[in-house]
Amino acid sequence: MLLKIHNISKSYRSRYGRVLREVLNDTSLSVEKGERIAITGPSGSGKTTLLNIAGTLDLPDSGEVYFRGDPVSGMKASELATLRNRHIGFIFQFHHLLPQLTLWENVMIPSLPANSSKEDVSGRAEELLRETGLWDIRHQKPGELSGGECQRTAVVRALINNPSLVLADEPTGSLDSRNASMLIEMLVRLTEKNDSAMIMVTHSMEIAARMDRNYRLQEGKVILYEPENSRITDQNKQ
Repeated sequence: MLLKIHNISKSYRSRYGRVLREVLNDTSLSVEKGERIAITGPSGSGKTTLLNIAGTLDLPDSGEVYFRGDPVSGMKASELATLRNRHIGFIFQFHHLLPQLTLWENVMIPSLPANSSKEDVSGRAEELLRETGLWDIRHQKPGELSGGECQRTAVVRALINNPSLVLADEPTGSLDSRNASMLIEMLVRLTEKNDSAMIMVTHSMEIAARMDRNYRLQEGKVILYEPENSRITDQNKQ
């Protein structure tokens, strides 16, 4: 088991500790190596919160997250930072590329603290950039690129350290339908090639249908959606 989220709850509170809104309620989710899953649900249902907890960017109020069998709650901040850098790739709705850096320099940023061979990382970067059609524009800066090119760069940046888990939060939200379709096809192909697991938050049922499993987040619970027989299964009762 690569990732196990076990009976977690999460609420947002006021500065005085009063619960304002409960977004996750005793919910669980498991992800195997190489598996690609989608999380759908209405705005405000807690999809991004769940993704942040899966990526150790946030902590649950209760419950536990296990990565490769180890609980993350007892890890130090430095250990969590190392885990994220070496094993998790993040892709957001907006690319968050540094405007003063070239495409190549943006892609290489996650490799800096990884203590990897410069030649190995450069070779991997070239391979990914050629495969995504970005090699010829690697010396251009984000302001000189299209939205689709910037988002493809963000994908390469997320994959540069060959993560075992990719977390994608509405990665096509800022793209037109053509570029969105191209990006999803590329993500599926590259994660499959690298045997990386992926959790993708999306509003698109069409995109969700391209993943191995499709979940819906409702009333704080992760629900498995099975369209072939119109059944919805509460994963927290399995």
